[in-house]
Amino acid sequence: MDTIEEPLLPVPDVATEKPVVVRPMYQFITLEIIGILHFGALMAMFPIQQFYVIDEIAKKYGEEGEKSNVDYCPKGPVFSNSTSNIVQAESANILMYLGFIGTFIAVIPILVFGSLTDRYGRKFPLYLSMVGILLKEIVMTVTVYKGLSLWFLALGDFFLGITGHFGLFLAAMMGMIADITTPGKDRAIQIIILEGTVAIAVAFSILGIGFWIKDGNYRHPLIMCIACTVLSLILTLTLLSETAKTNKKKNNRICTKSVMCTCFDVYRNGNRNRNKKMLIGQILFCINVGALMGNSNVVTLFLLHKPLCWSELHVQVFTCFQLLVNWGSILLGIRILHKYLSDYTIIIAGTVSAIASSVTLAFSSEDGIVYLYAVIGIMAVSISPLLRSVLSRLVSPDEQGSLFACIGSSELLLTSLGQLFYGFIYKESVSYLPGLVFLITAGILVIEFCLSLVLYSIMSSEPVSVTETVIKVS
Repeated sequence: MDTIEEPLLPVPDVATEKPVVVRPMYQFITLEIIGILHFGALMAMFPIQQFYVIDEIAKKYGEEGEKSNVDYCPKGPVFSNSTSNIVQAESANILMYLGFIGTFIAVIPILVFGSLTDRYGRKFPLYLSMVGILLKEIVMTVTVYKGLSLWFLALGDFFLGITGHFGLFLAAMMGMIADITTPGKDRAIQIIILEGTVAIAVAFSILGIGFWIKDGNYRHPLIMCIACTVLSLILTLTLLSETAKTNKKKNNRICTKSVMCTCFDVYRNGNRNRNKKMLIGQILFCINVGALMGNSNVVTLFLLHKPLCWSELHVQVFTCFQLLVNWGSILLGIRILHKYLSDYTIIIAGTVSAIASSVTLAFSSEDGIVYLYAVIGIMAVSISPLLRSVLSRLVSPDEQGSLFACIGSSELLLTSLGQLFYGFIYKESVSYLPGLVFLITAGILVIEFCLSLVLYSIMSSEPVSVTETVIKVS
């Protein structure tokens, strides 16, 4: 035989090279703490920016610079309802473009710096991402304190994008997890635990921000975000160890074109069977991200609008408990599910959950239906980490950075396009069918469901030993 199939294990690139020795548990805990601080600050910025934009636009239609007397959700005459629709449409427009700027620009930095982590280590992208969010926080703080134009916020989103947004940070973190874990279910569980604990911390951050900004106090939360980012930067400098073996002699020129091509080489370097599975997995990931992450601004506006008429605090409390219940259920249930179901079966179940919850939200006219939407969608959050794990165990150790860079860049690209798409649809349909965007989301997820069945069919037709991670060696 020309090739030998063997389990993927980290091996030195040359005989004289010493592998990096890292205590996995210490490294994992340090990563969790840094991730909690970083994503807690980053995700807190999103509701702050959302509600600040909505408040400032509402003031334009109020009296003497105060918040609009029609608020977000009037129950009065036709004129007030019409004005509320204008506030909703204008807010959706600004938030749509601000989100697009930050996420779309981030695609190239992730592709460039993400693949270089396989050669020069994982820590530099972490530093770069932290600097980006710090600049974003500073711009937002100056905008709030000085009362500058809402479009000045675009400068902060530009800084956030040019430094990789959350995608570059996440790619480096996932690369570190891959460095210190073995392929298979162990890695899947570690990725889910990391994402889950970060999500739970983000939930409490969002809850605290909800109480903090309910009276229009945006300044103090911004200062707290800056403090968390600075602390995460200090911990990364002092406590976090490098996990990747540096391979500066690798035969790739350091130029943008060469480095970007390296990211996509992971989808071409393997045998035909591996490449087919990776391509389907990547497409599934892109559809999932575009459908579910691109509509976050729209969900907030939908809950604020009639007939639900939720307050800022209500939205934040709901988001907090939704994250807690979703990830708490996944963290507790994933080990049990893995005893009876494969990753691919859980992905199918998660897709069905996402479709059903999107349809439910589209027709939500009272609070109880919204809560039902949250319960139905619990399994949907398992799709992303499981797909990361599935793709990760199909590639070799020195391809992990390139893989997660490609995943991260596609995540940001599809999120940016989703924000534009959903924002435009919501802006045009808010006056007659605000839930239309969620019906469209469900339709897109049906495509994901069909592809997940294809992936399951491919994997279930192979022996168990073949579906685990393998590499081609001479």
